[in-house]
Amino acid sequence: MKHQLTVIIPCYNSELYIEPNILKLNSKINKYFKGIEYIVINDGSSDKTINQLRIIKKKIKNFKIIDIKKNSGKSNAIKKALKISIGNKILLYDADIPYFDYLDQVLTKLKFNKLVVINRRHKNSEILIKNRKFYNLMRNLIGNLISFTNFYLLGITIKDTQSGLKGFSNSLDLKKEKFISRRFFLDIEILNFFRKKNIKPVEIPVRFKLESTNSSINLFDFKKNIEIFREYLKVINNI
Repeated sequence: MKHQLTVIIPCYNSELYIEPNILKLNSKINKYFKGIEYIVINDGSSDKTINQLRIIKKKIKNFKIIDIKKNSGKSNAIKKALKISIGNKILLYDADIPYFDYLDQVLTKLKFNKLVVINRRHKNSEILIKNRKFYNLMRNLIGNLISFTNFYLLGITIKDTQSGLKGFSNSLDLKKEKFISRRFFLDIEILNFFRKKNIKPVEIPVRFKLESTNSSINLFDFKKNIEIFREYLKVINNI
């Protein structure tokens, strides 16, 4: 059977939740697509994530594992999976399966559209939090600056490029694209790839909570923040 969907899941130190999450995900996806392949990338985990993935492999058909011994970054992990993906469509999903309540919408729209994204900054999205801490306010400010830059320098209209759930059409052009992001900003490059083809994203608004644990940004980790800033500049200068 021809593969209709490739599910790409990068993971790092996901031992405690990766098996139930993928089994839950698989049960949902099977209602919408047939001929599913999974490519799960263990990006240098220091726990027993790889052991859990080997257990899952015995339970799910067409389950491929890419085991990277040393952490190389989320973008690098996804790029390895994109190169070998064979599905007509790709679902890119974080290992903690965020926005699972909206997965039905994503899968339904993905069957008939070339680009579907969760958009936390959509006008109809809602943040389910009353007391915004300083950390979350700063994350929001940084996110606004990035979306502003993306729009005025790159022409990317979607304001939320970094959500952990998006789907898009697979193609030989996509596989050949020379994405340069190593760790943080492959999402921007993928969205720009479709922008250049005049493909507009189908945006799905969500109700969500601000979670500091899911962000790459640590306001006091100056070394990492400099790395993030440098990679972002490199990406936007290359586009």
